[in-house]
Amino acid sequence: MSKVQFRNIDLNLLIPLKALLHERNVTRAAERIHLSQSAMSRALDRLRAELGDELLVRVGRNYELTPRGSELLDELAQVMPRLARLWAGETFSPAQSEGNIRLAMNDYASSVVLAPLAEACGRLAPGITLEAVPWHERFHEESGLVTTHLILSPLSVPSTFRTEPLFEDVFLCVLGRKLKHRKPSLTMKDYLSFRHISVETQPSLQSLIDRPLGEAGFQRRLAVNLPYLHAAIRMLGTTDLALTMPARIAGPVAELHDLVSLKTPREIPPIRYSMIWHPRFESDPLHKWLRETVRQIFYPAPSC
Repeated sequence: MSKVQFRNIDLNLLIPLKALLHERNVTRAAERIHLSQSAMSRALDRLRAELGDELLVRVGRNYELTPRGSELLDELAQVMPRLARLWAGETFSPAQSEGNIRLAMNDYASSVVLAPLAEACGRLAPGITLEAVPWHERFHEESGLVTTHLILSPLSVPSTFRTEPLFEDVFLCVLGRKLKHRKPSLTMKDYLSFRHISVETQPSLQSLIDRPLGEAGFQRRLAVNLPYLHAAIRMLGTTDLALTMPARIAGPVAELHDLVSLKTPREIPPIRYSMIWHPRFESDPLHKWLRETVRQIFYPAPSC
């Protein structure tokens, strides 16, 4: 069938056609879809004219389907549900879904999010594979964002992208084992007296520490710049250096390695992370499920 012919089809006739072929009776077909008998008779006349077939023929006191009518009845059984799904969209089932979810984040965000998200996927959507890629400050300007489902970032992005605040964390200063500090808290003088480790794979985190310090007229003494968070943590066990990290990771690190962690001076504000995604994913059922699953990590539904 050509495009021109298809444009001439009245799709409103599909409902009467299905009713007529099922009921094989004009009166019952009209009642089935709440039409008058005369309206159903007119619909049958139009269908016969457009399809070039009688569709229903009288056999004794009843009507029977023509071969073409029987063929159409079988076709409609497949076509009508497909049309309904096309209009309403497929029902999303996490348990039946397969594929990759691509996430862009830094070390800190991955340490906070990936484990509970992987657990949720294993329990609810075992066919889903998580792929984490490194995030950087200009990530949103690259075409890769179009194929990245979700970014977790503390930085703002252009208003063309969708954003949703996710969680807030305070900074803690983890003290190296050889650092002699006996007080239960930190003053700015204490903090500035330390020699600090800066993990350069997380430039956004470092800027969130150093920028407000600079605006207040302060500057840390940096002893080591390195790109490896794990190596920085290992250094704390044998040095007198200090490492400033968000509490969600600093607390467990300090506990695991038997180190002291103290809240940073008030001049260093909390860090606020958001979910960021491209508008093309806004209505995608998988993406809606992903966003809600990430929300539940930080704001779990109350148990009954």
